[in-house]
Amino acid sequence: MTIKDEVIRVVKAKEHNLKEISVDIPLNASTCVTGISGGGKSSLVYDTIYAESQREFLESMSGSIYGQKLMDKPRVESIENLRPALNVAQTSYNVNPRSSVGTLTDISYYLRTLFALVASYQEKQTINDNYFSYNNPASYCPFCKGLGIAYDITENLLMPNPKKSLRDGGIIFYKGKETSLEYKLLEAICEKYNIDIDKKVEELTPREKEILLYKETEDEYPLKFRSPKGRYKQKKIRSKGAIVELRSRMKDSSGIDSVSSVLKFAEEMQCPICHGKRLNDEVLEHKINGKDIGNVEGMPLSNLSAWIQGVADAYTNTSISEHVRELANQTILRIQSIAAVKVDYLSLNRSIPSLSGGELQRLRIANQLNCSLKGLIYILDEPCKGLHPRNIDGIILAVKKLVKKGNTVISIEHNLKYISEADKVIELGPEGGENGGYLVSESTGKPYDFHVDYSILRDKKLKDFFQISGINWHNISNQNVVIPIKEVTFITGVSGSGKSSLMEVIEEAFSKRRSFLFSSVTGEKKIKKLYKVNQQPIGKTPRSTVVSYLGIYDEIRELFANTQAAQLLGLSASDFSMNVRGGRCECCQGTGMQKINLNYLPSSYVLCPECNGKRFHDDILTVKYNGLTINDVLDFSVDTLIHYFEEDELISRSLSCMKDLGLGYVKLGQMSMNLSGGEAQRIKLVKALSSTNAIGNLYLLDEPTSGLNIKDVMKLESVLTTLKENGNTIIIIDHNVDFIARMADYMIDFGIHAGVAGGTIVDQGTPLHVFNNKDSSWGDYFLSHVKELTE
Repeated sequence: MTIKDEVIRVVKAKEHNLKEISVDIPLNASTCVTGISGGGKSSLVYDTIYAESQREFLESMSGSIYGQKLMDKPRVESIENLRPALNVAQTSYNVNPRSSVGTLTDISYYLRTLFALVASYQEKQTINDNYFSYNNPASYCPFCKGLGIAYDITENLLMPNPKKSLRDGGIIFYKGKETSLEYKLLEAICEKYNIDIDKKVEELTPREKEILLYKETEDEYPLKFRSPKGRYKQKKIRSKGAIVELRSRMKDSSGIDSVSSVLKFAEEMQCPICHGKRLNDEVLEHKINGKDIGNVEGMPLSNLSAWIQGVADAYTNTSISEHVRELANQTILRIQSIAAVKVDYLSLNRSIPSLSGGELQRLRIANQLNCSLKGLIYILDEPCKGLHPRNIDGIILAVKKLVKKGNTVISIEHNLKYISEADKVIELGPEGGENGGYLVSESTGKPYDFHVDYSILRDKKLKDFFQISGINWHNISNQNVVIPIKEVTFITGVSGSGKSSLMEVIEEAFSKRRSFLFSSVTGEKKIKKLYKVNQQPIGKTPRSTVVSYLGIYDEIRELFANTQAAQLLGLSASDFSMNVRGGRCECCQGTGMQKINLNYLPSSYVLCPECNGKRFHDDILTVKYNGLTINDVLDFSVDTLIHYFEEDELISRSLSCMKDLGLGYVKLGQMSMNLSGGEAQRIKLVKALSSTNAIGNLYLLDEPTSGLNIKDVMKLESVLTTLKENGNTIIIIDHNVDFIARMADYMIDFGIHAGVAGGTIVDQGTPLHVFNNKDSSWGDYFLSHVKELTE
């Protein structure tokens, strides 16, 4: 076997539902693993190949016992020619606002060194690069402590609906039942200062608003009120204006956690002292070519290359020219890698927690393009997720560069354009769960003719609408949208163009919490209820499971408690709960697993040694409903369980909906934190759909086809069609062109520009109209795109 033909050989893998499959994955090549949801993709790529690479790496560390003690060998006969593997996933648990695009890509470190070098040269004294860091207490802004943001109590959040009266909670600080402390305080203030309690907030005079919100001096009120526990109390309350009171509570608090009740009235805003630059005035006095480091970190990366090239040119004939040129070259090299994956609309000061999963993954890929290491395995989890078809070429080229450098890339992906460029394609399935885990096919990438069937694009007349005007949020400036009711609307555009921001505004238009994001909304009363169905995790601890999220666990426990066996043992519904003491195993507190925390390593979960993963005491497991124990209910797939609960309408409705959405392979006791983003979103949809009131509502879906192959997408389409036929309104962000073509009644398109250049709605109307608009993100793409990729 030549080096060119060398492969990673996986022999008889049987982790989870894998059916002893054997596959060869070519080294120094790109392999794509695809197939139906639950077919075994993650079991092969993550739980077998990646897990074994990690285990072998830890075992090889001198003196390490971690691999031997805590990382069990995956259930596979052997894996030959394995290499060190890096997981370049979309998920991130980094919630530190100090972590930014600049620190993640190392560009901030080069910039700080550049500023320190130039400042030392200009001022003839040595200045350290740490002097320009917003993590340095000696240098950061004293007001925001280097975060660049501040929180303040605002009228917008305190009085979100100006048409509400004081009595009805127009000022949320005083909102409560008529016997509550809050309402009694409002009543006393209104009586003392002769304010009409039935007056709408928008009708308050400047004097009345001053008294209710901004009064600095304290008044004392003897109040008789009813506590949350139902007891009547008498108390003298000293109070200032609502905003003054809340600002005082925030200032006196020791941290964010202790002011959660106050933060709901606080708006995040740019720091009023440093204006988002994060540094103090002394540091910002240092400038290069007229710009301080805060200005530079606030630039879109697409503009930064030209500026830094100008700096290198400006210092050509100086003693520091060689160092400046090297710093400039290193910075430009990194910016070029970021531009290659189409996220150069970001700025260096953008915080990591604010990025989408797709943006974060592409930054990580860009980072690896600058890495000099080779001989690695890069594992990519849906690298095309969240990308408009226009952006996919950049990802394909980035992967080819990683391979050209002598690395191996293994991707889990469903995008046909991306798959067509792979050196090898492995399909797993043919079904999800217990009936999956088979090797369906192995092949090389096939040419993909990228087109849209224009004949199926809809151009029907739409009758009823709601409208949001004067939208100003993030990069969206003064835009208006009209959205048809009881139809399916798609929001499209390239990554970073404003789609998620618009969805956020639509949500706020119905929740009425931040009405300052737009000037007006009409027709909203035609919508009964809002359901937000995104890909955010539905639980982050072992206590959160699929069954608990769906809200059917109470019903299931009642069925067990009502059996004759349970009544003879004197068991109640709570004894069948994983969350309270009684029937559960206390060693693992009903999770069946024990968590082991390690320094420098991710947390690990092992089978509970006391109950051996069965979650409950033996006496609880003697009780059976239709032949099942409570642990069977949690351990069996939905496909298996659905026949056991046909007589219970609530449970049956949820399980049937799970099956309809292609989630029949999921187990009810599965930890929510182990679900993929696509699975989490579909389970949220199940919860919304299984409601008896699934009529006349608004459903917001964020990339529902991510993680799905064509069979799963067709199941989703069937469910959404039924939802629409029942009189519901559906708004979707998605990039799957075939899905859009088949499902869209209406489209709102943000075009081809992102970041500060984006935020403008290029077109909105029927699909036929939008696809034929040459200025839309779709218009000219399908006429000019079909061509071979060249480097």
